[in-house]
Amino acid sequence: MSVYKLVIAVLSLFSIALLSASVFMPEDSEVARLIGYYDFGLCLVFLYDFYIQFSKAESKARYFFTYGWLDLLSSIPMIGAFRFARFFRVFRVFRVIKSLNLLWIFLRSHRRSSLYGIVVLLISLSVIVCSVAVLYVEKDTGNIRTADEALWWTFVSITTVGYGDFYPTTGLGRILSVVLIFNGLVAFGTVLTYMNEKLASINDAGPDTGKEL
Repeated sequence: MSVYKLVIAVLSLFSIALLSASVFMPEDSEVARLIGYYDFGLCLVFLYDFYIQFSKAESKARYFFTYGWLDLLSSIPMIGAFRFARFFRVFRVFRVIKSLNLLWIFLRSHRRSSLYGIVVLLISLSVIVCSVAVLYVEKDTGNIRTADEALWWTFVSITTVGYGDFYPTTGLGRILSVVLIFNGLVAFGTVLTYMNEKLASINDAGPDTGKEL
């Protein structure tokens, strides 16, 4: 199991968390809209994963009629023109079941590499939770009042750019900013470490291992 599949498995878990949270949010609220943005992004990732799995399958028909159709249906987002297909969200449960099995196998056999999965888990959790939470606490008193503004603030904060056009004014909002910035630094450090290890393994083992990237 590669790190790529581990990331897909972790994101599958988050998709269920987002769907669960959306149940308790009014459809016309900005928080629900922000959750919809994240769900749409995850669905694009899952759709890409379906394409990769389908293109690599030795028997495309066998893949599609076993797991492929579940992967495809679970890639349908819950916003815009796709709201009519909300009942397809139940198929994500099957993706999560498969993901949990993959995670367990990976954690048992690749304990060192599983560190990257933990980092992805924590960063994804911090991005989603911090952006949703800051919108919830700032929408009435601060200057982050819409889903678009919260998404922009999240991107600017985690990349440590800090334009300053949108910023939290409450105490809890500022704590969330610190958490997000710290996770951004950890994310960049982890990516650099991972790439360094891969490049080192290529130099040690020869050019053929470049396919593993």
